[in-house]
Amino acid sequence: MPAVSFLEITIIGRLIVTEILLLALLPWLWRVRDRLALPRWFLALWAGWLLSQVVTDLVVRSAFSDYARGWAGIAFTLTNFSAILVLVSTPKRARLFAIGLALAGLAGYLFAPIPAASEDPWKWALAFPIGIALAAALSGRIGDRWPWLTVAALGAFGVLNLPLGFRSLGGISLIAAGYLTLCAIVGRRRSAVPQSNSSPLLGLAFVASAGLSVLGLYSAAASHGLLGPEAQKTYSDQAGAFGVILGGRPEALVSTQAILDSPVIGHGSWAKDPFYADLLVERQKSLGYEVNPMYVDSDLIPAHSYLLGAWVWAGFVGAVFWFAVAAIAAWLLATLYSLHVELAPLLTLSAILLLWDIAFSPYGFSGRITAPFELALCLLGLRLAREQREAREVA
Repeated sequence: MPAVSFLEITIIGRLIVTEILLLALLPWLWRVRDRLALPRWFLALWAGWLLSQVVTDLVVRSAFSDYARGWAGIAFTLTNFSAILVLVSTPKRARLFAIGLALAGLAGYLFAPIPAASEDPWKWALAFPIGIALAAALSGRIGDRWPWLTVAALGAFGVLNLPLGFRSLGGISLIAAGYLTLCAIVGRRRSAVPQSNSSPLLGLAFVASAGLSVLGLYSAAASHGLLGPEAQKTYSDQAGAFGVILGGRPEALVSTQAILDSPVIGHGSWAKDPFYADLLVERQKSLGYEVNPMYVDSDLIPAHSYLLGAWVWAGFVGAVFWFAVAAIAAWLLATLYSLHVELAPLLTLSAILLLWDIAFSPYGFSGRITAPFELALCLLGLRLAREQREAREVA
């Protein structure tokens, strides 16, 4: 299933061949007995997101081509997630699915490359497949036997991404390596460790501190030219008044304004208003950021985030859905470090990727496969953690 996710067809909007196949196979997949259960909270919040989008599109009178794509994207989120829950219901299946995504990325580059891949093949074609395959390969006996090899491999992969221009994946990989260091120190203690009330806070605090440390080290290295002249120029262009993260994701400068202007009811599927694109250009200039040419003379409301995009399109209820998904990923990271879980490298990288995408990536097309996969992995990780705690209590 994931290996053919680079194939697409167009019916009003773009559809992934994988999600069509998953929908067709869903009745059979749901007869599998050892599948992960579809959480009731997910179904309820998903229904609220879809209803809010429908109401918003009716109120703002969105064009058919826009709301058809918007509603279809939300619908496929449910069907994709429901099917992927079955396909990743065991650690072995989860690793195989990750390898399938890696193969799809490589096949897409070879047979159906996007235009950006010809200019920067590492960032737009090769890095993610290599990263997800590396995490999957280290989530078996090799990583379990040599946990410090996992830390070193992901750390090296993260460092490699920085001079090659894929800063987000580089930072995510370095944070994952740091978190797995904590796992190697704490989680591999064979004796049962009583869980205190503060232990989840320690896991989240470590992730936050690792993220700030990586950001600080990157800023120092890039500003002094240690990552190469191109990385130094990119940093200089994006190191405006509020730092390099907002410089790399400037859409938040105006998507938050669009939310404030209509916080409950959104602006509609594929929300359009040239005012916000013009406002982005003005705010980038006033804050010392390089102007993003993508939004010059554009009528789309800039929203480079799962969460903010859903809020702009569907209103507050759409954002609630992604807040809940982010909470699941955060809870996994809050608890996983204190346990010895063989799948930890893939779980860790996927959870951090999911949190990053919720905050800083637009939801669409490939995200309709990767986000359900990452959420399914988080739920699998929480089940594995619960089973291990229960085994400790029995012992």
